[in-house]
Order: sequence, then C-alpha cells, then structure tokens
Amino acid sequence: MLKKYIKSKHLGGVFVFQEKFDKLVEDHLNGLSEEYTDSLKSEFMENQVVILDKLIPEPLKAGVHAEAKYLLSEHGSRRDVAKMEVTGDSPRHYNSVGRDSIAENASLIPAFFNSKVIKEFLAKVNNDETLHAVPYQPEEYIINSQQATGDTHGWHWDDYAFALIWIVKAPKKGDGALIEYVPKTEWDKNDPKNCVQKVLDTHEVNTLYVPEGACYLMKANTALHRITPLTGDSQRIVIVFTYASNEDFKKEITHETMEQIYSKEIVTV
Repeated sequence: MLKKYIKSKHLGGVFVFQEKFDKLVEDHLNGLSEEYTDSLKSEFMENQVVILDKLIPEPLKAGVHAEAKYLLSEHGSRRDVAKMEVTGDSPRHYNSVGRDSIAENASLIPAFFNSKVIKEFLAKVNNDETLHAVPYQPEEYIINSQQATGDTHGWHWDDYAFALIWIVKAPKKGDGALIEYVPKTEWDKNDPKNCVQKVLDTHEVNTLYVPEGACYLMKANTALHRITPLTGDSQRIVIVFTYASNEDFKKEITHETMEQIYSKEIVTV
C-alpha cells in the first residue's frame, strides 16, 4: 500500500498526491458520527488533551508507520541534553529525525501535516477554532524514539499552541514512557529555574497511556507535559506534528529548546 501511494506521487506530482491523500482521509472522516466528534470536543475543552483513534484509514496508517520506522533507521540521530535551562533543567534523551530529513525522504508524513482535511477536523475538536501550519519550519513535524533505558522527554511547554502526537510504536505497559501532563498552566519564561517545579508543587499531575496506532491532540503551550523515562526493553516511537493558533501569530515566539536540541540542523540568525 505504501509503495502504491509513493508511486502515485511520482507519477502525478505532489499536488495530485496531496489531493488523493485528502480524499482518502475525507471519505474516512465522513463516516464518523457527529456524537463521536462532539465527545472529542468536550474532552479536549475540559482536559486540553484527547485521544484520537480514528483519524485516518488503516491503509494510510500502515504507510505512515512504515515511513516513520524507515526514516528513524536511516536518518535518526541521538539527542542528549542533560539540562534544558529554560524548563527547569529538565532532561532530553532520545533518538530523533528532524523536519528537513522527513520532508526530503518521505511522502505520507508531509502530506498528513499539509492536509486541509485533517486541519479542518482538528478545528472541530478545538471548538471550531482554526489550527494553522506553524510559521517555523523546524517544528512542523519530527520523529522521536525512546529506545534506551532512561530515555525521556522531560517537563516542558511547547512554543506553539497545538501538538498532535502519533503513536507509531507504544511501549509495553509497565515499561515507562508514559505521558504526564498538567493542563491549563503557564510557562513563566521570566523564571526558567523554577517555572516547572512551582507548577508541579501546586497542581495534580495526570497520567495517560496511548496505544499504538492512535494519536493525541494536546494544547501543548498551556499543558505542562513530559514523557516519563523508559524503564524496560520497549520502544516508544512517535511523530510530533505542531500547529499554531490564531493567537500565536500575534505573539513574539522564541525557539530556545528546538535550537538547542537540533543545533546541528537549525541555522539561527
């Protein structure tokens, strides 16, 4: 199935490929009930996190998973930051593929990010408020893999409003790499040393396990979150898609964490 879709891209061009991708997704989403979509909206409005288990049809899902695993094996790089100062010295330890490597070597993952149909569906979940492509290419989409004992993506907030995280491979239950989050919080960039701890000291931490093949939408600039350390011999592979809100375009947004983690790939001025 993946070969079929990639072949259609080369024969018909990128725009035709995107149209075919969107048509497959649109036909699939049209089969979902209004009650199901409303339940997603209600949960997201309340918790700032919601699991989406029916976003794309199974053949496309299999293709996306195959692309991600191939890219990780061929283009993955180790990312180790012992202390991220702007988020209370929280650590980052995982393998990753940056946006440019994905864009140059993949078809389905970029098509997913660029899909108008997917953004329209996510807007419904977001109380009918638009999600936009981020105005900063390095954060459009990346692939992360926790694969060594202790691998973690420490406490942080995102630069932009929304993250859609696709679970390509889920760890076995009991092997760590769980999602922990605190919704409706604020990143106090004026107090980088204490910004995380003072939230943890005053709020309850929620824990979430998302199974393989599902994804979750998070209001990631106001939900403090992390992926706990991997403790077993499992692996957690995800694709992270980032979207901007209308408000994001009115802010001056900086990208300290991305520029530190992806320092070799991102050219700063």
